Amino acid sequence: MYFLQSIYSGEGKAPLANIHYKMWQEVQDMILKKTHDKQCYICPRGLGKSTVITLAVAIWCACYRFKIYTVIASAIGDTAEGFIRNIRMALEDNAYIESAFGTLFNPKTCICNNEKIELTNKTLIQSVSAASSLRGKAYNNHRIELLLLDDYQKADQIVTDEQREKKWKVFSDDCSYAMQKDNSTLIALGTLQCKEDFYDRLRNSPVWKTRQEKGVLVENVDELFNSGLWLEFKNVLMDKSNEFRLDFAKEFYLQHEKEMQFPMLWQEYWNCLDIALLYYENSLSFKQEMQGDIENIGTRRFNTIITESAVDIENHTFQKTILSIDPAGTARTGTKRDYYAYCVLSQADDEINYARKSIIRDYEMDDYIRETIQLLKDYPDITHLSIEKNVYSGADCIRIQELIDKDEELKHRDITIINKSRTGNKDNRINAIVGDVNMGRVVFNEEDQDAIQQLHDFCGCRFSLHDDYPDCLADALEQLPQINTTSKLKVLPLSFLGL
Repeated sequence: MYFLQSIYSGEGKAPLANIHYKMWQEVQDMILKKTHDKQCYICPRGLGKSTVITLAVAIWCACYRFKIYTVIASAIGDTAEGFIRNIRMALEDNAYIESAFGTLFNPKTCICNNEKIELTNKTLIQSVSAASSLRGKAYNNHRIELLLLDDYQKADQIVTDEQREKKWKVFSDDCSYAMQKDNSTLIALGTLQCKEDFYDRLRNSPVWKTRQEKGVLVENVDELFNSGLWLEFKNVLMDKSNEFRLDFAKEFYLQHEKEMQFPMLWQEYWNCLDIALLYYENSLSFKQEMQGDIENIGTRRFNTIITESAVDIENHTFQKTILSIDPAGTARTGTKRDYYAYCVLSQADDEINYARKSIIRDYEMDDYIRETIQLLKDYPDITHLSIEKNVYSGADCIRIQELIDKDEELKHRDITIINKSRTGNKDNRINAIVGDVNMGRVVFNEEDQDAIQQLHDFCGCRFSLHDDYPDCLADALEQLPQINTTSKLKVLPLSFLGL
């Protein structure tokens, strides 16, 4: 403990050093003074929680034999194996530890594998996936005495109320029967992702103590990044008419760097410019990951939607074009009435994506087929047609292909139909394009107000009345980069060669 304390001790140092020091004081009081047995740390990503707390506490307790059996639980199996590798590296041939405790690590006589590492003083550290049951785990007649929950939840485990409730119930039921009753300590470290998720429940629990920290040490980051010099920076960054707007924005920052500084938790490592760019790319994700702000998870994702006239858009030179379609379900029940959504998306030679036509329609399958054929005719450079398979299971694609083959205008075109089921979480797919839209890397046709309004109103699938066009746009942006373009062979007349 003393060599670890010497690293972080000293009030009045940088904010991060102070936080680490306070965290260690709390841990020391928990283990040695038995002040409390459940502590939750909610901190920004990249703060060193795993290194400063998880690994250090596990090793410290094992070396001093404060805890006979320690378990580290994390959401991903690879992360769990990484903890054991790092613990072995810290113990193996460590002159400081050997001088204080003798040889604690001997893989020839002790358990040592991807999941467990045993010390010669008969203590065990085990790292497991959060999917593993904790109930019944024991070592030398000792149940778990120290449980470290490091990023214990995955994003895809907390999407619905049922998933969040299940995660909490499994943990509660497991812990009740897994811990050593007379010497148990639980420490949870992670980041808030949404209301009622695992860490939100911990911080609201009356039996857990919680320390929550923000990455940017201001009251309102929205006000910070949308006023004064930072607002000027944003205007330069979002200027779609400037091909080098990112470079110009960085130059503006360098010219006013001193005046644009703001306090951060990790001032020695983080850079104000890098932090600001994270905010402008996806403000919602930034406030969640860096500030622990989940109050506005249901707020609008797409804050900056750049438009041009259809004439200006068509003046660009396009490299490749796709038509993506999100068909409406056949069942029209419940509060949500699905729309058919269309997006004609092209990548121009300036690397900007242009949504040349965005449509949402409320009609039936025959109308949808006719609209699709008409769009293929209206935009002769469409080479790929991507249609979600979930609704019609490919029957619509067969009908469209038949009409293409019979049409004199279309049958000579090389049109590839992509018909795949869109698996995975829809929120994750749509969230992946938020940065592209907000940073102006996608430009929309100003005439398509209905589709643009649906995009503007999107607050997450759970909080939005409609998500048809955002999902359609996400598919187009995902599929377009995968289209390979080939150069066309140009035939020149012999007179060009003087023959």
